[in-house]
Amino acid sequence: MSLRSPCTCRSLAVGCCAVTVLAPTLLDPIAETLGLNETELARLFGVRRQAIAQWRERGIPSARQAKAATIAAVCDLLRHRLKPERVPGIARRPAPAYGGLSMLEMIERDRHERLQELIRRSFEWAATA
Repeated sequence: MSLRSPCTCRSLAVGCCAVTVLAPTLLDPIAETLGLNETELARLFGVRRQAIAQWRERGIPSARQAKAATIAAVCDLLRHRLKPERVPGIARRPAPAYGGLSMLEMIERDRHERLQELIRRSFEWAATA
């Protein structure tokens, strides 16, 4: 779901700052799947927890939408392929496949697209046969 954020720059140009934002509900499945509190969720996006609170009210800013959508897709894949209660621990465990980083560290370092690719590949049964 997309919403339009109102212009707040006080410019005379009509619609100059209108930003399309993702619905804030996208944050909930990410936090729930990965077992994150507000501070940890904020760390994934490189912001403070106050920003997460604002995103819940106003929506995710356009500059963060792609990352949020990728993380949500990773979470969806993990929820459907693994026991949900095991995902938070797995996401925190460093793995050789991620260069010794955890999934959360990959996301924090803006390597979320590479993480998604690696996770998808790991679940492709035909590729392992």
